[in-house]
Amino acid sequence: MTTHPTEQSAPADGTPVTFHDHLLPGIEAGRYRITVEQRFPAEDLPGARLDPVAQIVDVRAAQFRLDPSWVHAVYPAPHSQGPFHGLLPHITLDPAALPWEREPFTGGVPNPARAPWLALLLFGEGELPGDPNALGATASLTVRALLDGDTAVSGPALDRDAVDPALLDAPCQVVDVPRELLAQLLPGPSDLAFLAHVRSGGEDAAPAEGQDGRPGRDAHAVITTARFPDAAQGRYVAHLVSLEGHTPPGPQADGKPVRLVSLHSWTFTSCAESGDSFGRLAGRFTPGHGEHSAAPLRPAPAADTGLPEELGTLLEQGMVPMTHITESGERALAWYSGPFLPRVAPELPRPADGHFPDADGLLLHEPRTGTFATGYACAWNVGRALALADPGFATTLVRLRHQGRLRRATDRQYATYRRQLFHGAPSAGPVPRMAAPATAAPTPREQFEELLRGGALGALAATFGIPEDPKDEEPRPRTVRAVPTAARPGAPRRSSAPRQPSSDARETAAWLARLRTLGGVPFDCLVPDQRMLPPESLRLFHVDRGWLDALLDGARSLDRHPGADATTDAELDALLDDQGPVPAAGLLLRSALVPGWPALRVEAGAASGTAPVKVVRREVLGGDVLLVLFDRMPGRLTIGEPRQGLHFGMDDQGNVALRSLAPGEVGRPLGRSVPVGTDPALAVTTPAGARVLDIARLAARLAEDVKPGSPLSPAEFAVQLVRAPEQLTLSFEGTTR
Repeated sequence: MTTHPTEQSAPADGTPVTFHDHLLPGIEAGRYRITVEQRFPAEDLPGARLDPVAQIVDVRAAQFRLDPSWVHAVYPAPHSQGPFHGLLPHITLDPAALPWEREPFTGGVPNPARAPWLALLLFGEGELPGDPNALGATASLTVRALLDGDTAVSGPALDRDAVDPALLDAPCQVVDVPRELLAQLLPGPSDLAFLAHVRSGGEDAAPAEGQDGRPGRDAHAVITTARFPDAAQGRYVAHLVSLEGHTPPGPQADGKPVRLVSLHSWTFTSCAESGDSFGRLAGRFTPGHGEHSAAPLRPAPAADTGLPEELGTLLEQGMVPMTHITESGERALAWYSGPFLPRVAPELPRPADGHFPDADGLLLHEPRTGTFATGYACAWNVGRALALADPGFATTLVRLRHQGRLRRATDRQYATYRRQLFHGAPSAGPVPRMAAPATAAPTPREQFEELLRGGALGALAATFGIPEDPKDEEPRPRTVRAVPTAARPGAPRRSSAPRQPSSDARETAAWLARLRTLGGVPFDCLVPDQRMLPPESLRLFHVDRGWLDALLDGARSLDRHPGADATTDAELDALLDDQGPVPAAGLLLRSALVPGWPALRVEAGAASGTAPVKVVRREVLGGDVLLVLFDRMPGRLTIGEPRQGLHFGMDDQGNVALRSLAPGEVGRPLGRSVPVGTDPALAVTTPAGARVLDIARLAARLAEDVKPGSPLSPAEFAVQLVRAPEQLTLSFEGTTR
């Protein structure tokens, strides 16, 4: 059971995202006593009074550690460097109800605004005694040691009996924060509620909302800090800390540091000028940036090399010169082309049975240079090597071929026996049978043939049919008397339903379909020269269908006999046709955008901009290379920040752009803004030099413009601070930002 606000807020700038104030669990974590009593109207009845039954129930939730998979995204990206001085760092969590599963501070502090028990704190260099360089260093303690406390610090006051005994010896990470610094950075309980909300929707296919306006399955919790990084060069560390068991920030007499449990942390560097922001990185792909601009994937010849025209043409077609070692050990020049080409490859001629038996038949002669093109032969060998390297696939394929041959041999033997049986039967009347020696009993075959010398032969012939002998040029005359099937009630019929593919056939086809999307193919076979994909570049390409066919033929060559396995090959071809589209085009992106934005949005469309282009495969290769395969060549590409990773903060002038909260127009820009960065009452500079938002004053100031007479909710406050994600659109005609 969850509770949610009745009024939701979402930006209306084309981003399908919905904001919610919170997502409360049906019951908070903690220890509960459940008492069951039974009462009757008449207490004088026998057995009417029963003693109440009490049961202690522990509702458990995350407390001292977080599963790393629960962290959906953080911003700024870990170890990134950029101009982040106008943005509020935040963390996105997959369990949408996680921030509200516990209570912040001690049990005596009221929480009417539903403040979360988690807070995101930002520390600069020299602020944490245990981490002066802001590298994310923490101290590791057991939960038992944390609960036992330390006289030198002020730790959380938690009920030890309410903690799962299995967690007492588990480690947890803690940071000791000077109390005065914590009082400057951590807002009060009522202000904390504005720094957490639930966001649903985004680039996922799931709907933004579930039933009755509840957040959908794609909902995420967002925790934002109230501190801005400085514009000057400096490293920062962000800690997601637990406030459970602590007292609200304020001056304390003892002045002891406060020990906080750090559930997640990351570091980044803020500076005024940097090339690591999304806009700067993506802007390099526009025309006019040399090798960084989006271009076809091909080796570019060096300038002023004086290459002959025929060699330059081969390079333009995506071919790379390689050393070819022949079977006799000689070294010769050859040309290699992988599956990614800057052009549409011509159709590869195929053998009569449709499959290449070996790699030698795929060595193509290049007449202009008198050398060989080895790309298809390499694809065949790579496919065979990958098949041999997977013992499960190799065993399944060999077993499938043996089953097909056995089935083919059985069918041929059965057909031959029927032909001999039916064609050797007498035309009419009983035929005298030579008397066998008295000592010899009739064999089972002789007894079966004796039964067929009568009406049984005609009945079987009408039911099963008399097969033709494929070796006969003309069919033999048949004089067998047929008995109509209708005259024989209950006569068996041969099923005409097609045979369902076996599990081995389906498994083999699924493996081949994954290989057809180039899964497991070495990267050197895809991009043979690293100069084809320099750092911070985007390359488009066509996929050579002949290369894919040669790759699959090599994988299917294990234990293959062209004549005996024709039926099995035809069955695999039919199953492959049902395994989804074949890659026809794609892109390779080598950029810091790949590790910095793991959920990077890549959308492709047709030249008209209306028809979508289907993504066949998307995978990160290595640390900074993204491969995306499409079912056809797109006419435009959009590369953007994840919609679920909306940023919060001010624009470059230090203003917060106001958005409408009217029904049906939530999120629409109003064309006016509130100066926040230049207002010392809204962006307060603390004694420690930190720029921190005064949440209460800012919420009241924003409400005056967008919702006069009513306070803002956490979701409405988040809508006002939203900075729409950046994106870059590339097309054949040019680029637009």
